[in-house]
Amino acid sequence: MAAEIGGFTGIVAPDEKVVEFLVERRNMARAEAERLIAGLESDAGASYARVIELDAAEITPMVATPGDPGNGKYVRELSTPVPIEIAYGGTCTAGKNEDMDMYAAVLADALKQGRRVSKNVQFWIQFGSQETREYSRRRGYIDIFERAGAHLIEPSCGACINAGPGVSTRPDQVVISAQNRNFPGRSGPGQMYLASPLTVAASAVAGYIVEYEPSPELMPV
Repeated sequence: MAAEIGGFTGIVAPDEKVVEFLVERRNMARAEAERLIAGLESDAGASYARVIELDAAEITPMVATPGDPGNGKYVRELSTPVPIEIAYGGTCTAGKNEDMDMYAAVLADALKQGRRVSKNVQFWIQFGSQETREYSRRRGYIDIFERAGAHLIEPSCGACINAGPGVSTRPDQVVISAQNRNFPGRSGPGQMYLASPLTVAASAVAGYIVEYEPSPELMPV
């Protein structure tokens, strides 16, 4: 997302999780993975035009309001409840194994409370790959998704490029999506809010945009 803040490129220093990924998903020897990432960090004593430090524990769930991914706003600061008609979880941004963990956690929580996806919402979950689909099957997530009322989509490009289920069809239609960009018309003519998988799934159950609050109960319909 470096382009959205005017950057030509963005670099994240690799850490142990990168090594674990290369070993697990690329069948690379640990020593070789560690060799590849060695030195890929800023020089000691490097100077910067600006340093921004954030305490992630202090950041509450946010959405990007319609029109631009830079329109960040805390969910709890939305002035009025925002009813939704479509919730979409997928794309390369939010169709990974870890994202499926989050959709499943929220929907399993809802099922324990006798809740399902709101009758006013179409909730689409699209797997990012066949590997992720198989991961979800092994973990029992597909059963959870279907019992909770979510619709499943096979791996492919989708709503992020204005294709397939999850795309809005009317200018007044409100969508909450875990994709990465919400420029006007990118995913239909509707009003698209961007959010995390947890917020998307919780909002699908509630029927309007909410933060995910684990048991004992989600926000009321």
